[in-house]
Amino acid sequence: MKRVLVTGGSGFIGSNLVKKLLEKKYEIVIFDNGFRKGFGKVEEFNDKVTLVKGDVLNIHDWKKLPNDIDQVFHLAAINGTKYFYDIPDKVLEANVIGTFNCLKWISNTNAKKIFFASSSEVYGFPEIFPTPETEALKIPDPHNERFSYSSSKIMGEVITINFAKKIGIDFSIARFHNVYGPDMGFEHVIPEFIRKCVRGEKFMVQGSGDETRSFCFISDAIDGVLLITDKKQMQNQIFNIGTNEEIRIGDLIPILEKIHGSKISPTYKPFVKAGTKRRIPDISKIKKLGYSPKILIEEGLKISYDWYKNYYSKN
Repeated sequence: MKRVLVTGGSGFIGSNLVKKLLEKKYEIVIFDNGFRKGFGKVEEFNDKVTLVKGDVLNIHDWKKLPNDIDQVFHLAAINGTKYFYDIPDKVLEANVIGTFNCLKWISNTNAKKIFFASSSEVYGFPEIFPTPETEALKIPDPHNERFSYSSSKIMGEVITINFAKKIGIDFSIARFHNVYGPDMGFEHVIPEFIRKCVRGEKFMVQGSGDETRSFCFISDAIDGVLLITDKKQMQNQIFNIGTNEEIRIGDLIPILEKIHGSKISPTYKPFVKAGTKRRIPDISKIKKLGYSPKILIEEGLKISYDWYKNYYSKN
C-alpha cells in the first residue's frame, strides 16, 4: 500500500486532497499544527489516517514522522489575505523555512516524489492573459506586506526544484488560482460576500468591482493535483490549476442576489496595496492531461452559499 504524507492536511485544500487519496486506498499521514481551524476536518476521517501534530518550523517535530513515506504533498502554509497584511513575518517564516525543513526531512526518508502547492500570486501583476506557466515571476513591491505570501511561494518553488534535483527525487508544482468551496475559511472574498448576505451586514466591496478572477471549485482543483502527480511523464514540471472562466468581482453580486433571493446594494471602497486587477490562468498545459473543470461559478457559488448559510445559522 502506498504511504503518503500530507502537510497541512487539516486545511481546506489539504483535507479535500486527503479524502480523494483515501478513495485511492492510500495510507495517509497528516502533519499539521491546526493553525487555521484546529483539527475538526481530520476528525471526520476517524481512524483512517494517522495525525501527527506538529509545526513545520520545528525541526524536532519532523522527527515524529515515519521515514517509510513514498510521496509527500506539501501544502502546509499560512494563507489568507488578512494574514498577508497582519503577520507578513509569520507568513514568510512558515512558508519558506517550513518548505526548507520539509525537503531536508525528505532527504532522510524513502520518499521519491514531492508535490508543492504554489499560487497564482507568484505572477505578481502579469502581463499576458490568460497567463501561462512561462510568465516571469515577480514581486511588484517588497514594501507591500501583501507580497509576503507571493514571495514565499516563489521561494518555495525554487527550494523545491533545487532540493529535489540535489537529492534525486521527482517534483510537481501546482499554481492554484482562487480555489474556493464549502468550509474554505473566512478570510477570502467568496465567504466574506456570503457572510454579508446571510447576516445582513453592510455590503462593502474592496476595490472598484472591475477586478477579475477565475475561481476554481475545490473538487476541480483536487482533480488537477491528482492528474499531475499520478503521471510519471509529467513529473518535474509546473502547472496552473484553475479555470478559464474569468469574472468581474462586481459580477458576483447578481449571482449572489439570485441565490440569496434578495437585492444587494454594494458600496465600493478603494483598496490600497492591492494585488493584480486581472487574473485568468492559461490551463492549456494541464488540459492536455485530460483536465476539464466541471463546476462553473454559479453552481459552485450556490454550493458554497448553502454550506455557509447552514454554518452561520448555528454560529
